[in-house]
Amino acid sequence: MIAILSSPDSFQNKNEMDKIRRIIKEEGSGIIHYEVKNFMDIGEALSRFKQCDVSAIVIVGGQALSSATFEYMIDKRPFGAAKIPIAVLSGDEERFISQNFGAVAAHAHQDLQNILRKHKSGVLLTHLVNTPLIKVEGVMHVGKLYGLYFCAGEIISRKSLFKRVLYRSGFKQVLQNYMTIIKLLYKSYLGSKKSDDIDEMIRINRNQRGAVIGRYFMVLLSSLDWMFLGTKFPVKKKEKSLNFISVENTKDAILNTGKRLLKGSYGNQMLPGHVIAEIEHARLVFNKKFVVDGCFYETDLSGELLISTADDLTFIRLD
Repeated sequence: MIAILSSPDSFQNKNEMDKIRRIIKEEGSGIIHYEVKNFMDIGEALSRFKQCDVSAIVIVGGQALSSATFEYMIDKRPFGAAKIPIAVLSGDEERFISQNFGAVAAHAHQDLQNILRKHKSGVLLTHLVNTPLIKVEGVMHVGKLYGLYFCAGEIISRKSLFKRVLYRSGFKQVLQNYMTIIKLLYKSYLGSKKSDDIDEMIRINRNQRGAVIGRYFMVLLSSLDWMFLGTKFPVKKKEKSLNFISVENTKDAILNTGKRLLKGSYGNQMLPGHVIAEIEHARLVFNKKFVVDGCFYETDLSGELLISTADDLTFIRLD
């Protein structure tokens, strides 16, 4: 038995949800599908999944649905000590996380069809990865979020990095990524400047060390393998840690970042204006928007975020 948890509100195009329902119906028995009308329904859905002794859960929806599901699974533990494998298929635009785990189709219903075919043939659970979540506290209107990727800094003004289909295989897509990186770096290089405006700065405190304040091109914390556009993080030495990279908003730092994005691997080499580390938690103070798993949020009135490592969940790789 495989479980599908979806949210029709995740799709601006309502035809997408109709396609998802049709695919589930066509695939026949062995599937339990629960459509969430509000996030209070998630607990009931997971309880039903447990009663049906499901072998995997497929989340089909936006970052808000996946974050709320992650939170319930970690805080409430509806499956006890068991770790039920999870596949994440994002909504219309927030495809950042699903692509990290191997989703390659342009639409969620196409990836779902691929998953159900793998399930029917018995190969869906052949490639599983245990990945720690990140917990983000201090979010406006939400309080806390669970996810896999956090990004702040000047780079988040380039919304296309997080909102479009970010990475696929093939020469055409690789060329598209190169052009996107070059365009990103060109605009950022010309726009980089020093400023004493406190509203443009981010205060960072890593693992309770002394705080550092500055203007940043990007600040990343993640438990994923790559940051965006296929660029890989340095290989972690500690399983329960998060990748941390900060890049100052200076021409030299942006240029060095560009070289690594084009190369497709960031590496561990320390560079001027860069900090590359593995951490367990960090405090950030700023008053700008930030990204979690491809979706944009704001800090609350205090402007302080606490980001820490949460428990592992088991995810299904589709590639």
